Amino acid sequence: MSEIRIFVDFNNRDPDGFLRLNLAGTLEDLRRGHLVIEEGTPVTGSDGDLTAKIIVVAPGIEGIWRGRIVDGPWEEGA
Repeated sequence: MSEIRIFVDFNNRDPDGFLRLNLAGTLEDLRRGHLVIEEGTPVTGSDGDLTAKIIVVAPGIEGIWRGRIVDGPWEEGA
């Protein structure tokens, strides 16, 4: 299975500190790759400058899928 790479905004966090995975760029990356995320899915998130390894966590009180950074972020291409 190839690595799932999605757009994230490292400043777009919910009250629990998880990254929100509901941005237009994120949803477009998932749609383009015919991907469905579920709890525990490992992904690489990038905003074009920084990247990080992320684990998908279940929606919180806002009802939005979220991601927990497990490694990173790093400068893109570093």
